[in-house]
Amino acid sequence: METANFGHENKVDNCVNHVNLNSVMENNNEKPVSLIDVGQKLVGHSKAAEFTANRGLVVELFPFIFEASERMSARAISRFLLEEQNIKLSAVTITKALNEPQKNWISFFESIEPSAKVIAKWFRPASFKFLYFSKSEYENRTSPDKKEGLIGGALMRGAMALLRPEFVAAKKHLLEKWFSIGLATRLKAKAHLENYLMALEDKF
Repeated sequence: METANFGHENKVDNCVNHVNLNSVMENNNEKPVSLIDVGQKLVGHSKAAEFTANRGLVVELFPFIFEASERMSARAISRFLLEEQNIKLSAVTITKALNEPQKNWISFFESIEPSAKVIAKWFRPASFKFLYFSKSEYENRTSPDKKEGLIGGALMRGAMALLRPEFVAAKKHLLEKWFSIGLATRLKAKAHLENYLMALEDKF
């Protein structure tokens, strides 16, 4: 009886081991397929993310790339950005952007459009002509406190911050992002933005 039981136990163990082995083999066979699938999706996502990041960089830097391209090749711009600023933008990407100036000027403007609308409505009649002022003229024309004296000017700025916070924020935003671009370059952008801005003005 004991021998019979022993043989039966061996058969059961062998059966269990066989099942476990098959299970491991199945899992091992499944894992590479599953991981490869995950890996391929990861690479695909990384390429899309890289493209999106590069596209965003080109738009943000486009006014400066546009100006620099008058004296530097796309390859030289790409090399400078990589070596001096650790920003990777290929010469091909830069060239493509420069070949589509209107598209990229409009894309850049869209990033400041809400602020530009606020300031445009400050002027009477509402207009985007201020975009082509010099930086100093823009600051003067959008500072209602200039004739109020030191104390009166401080009070006026305080009142503006409280009553028109969107105006104050918009003015600052444009100083940083639009008026940091040279006047000559902004004037060259005018031809690329003109129709777009006229369409916006029609909605005022």
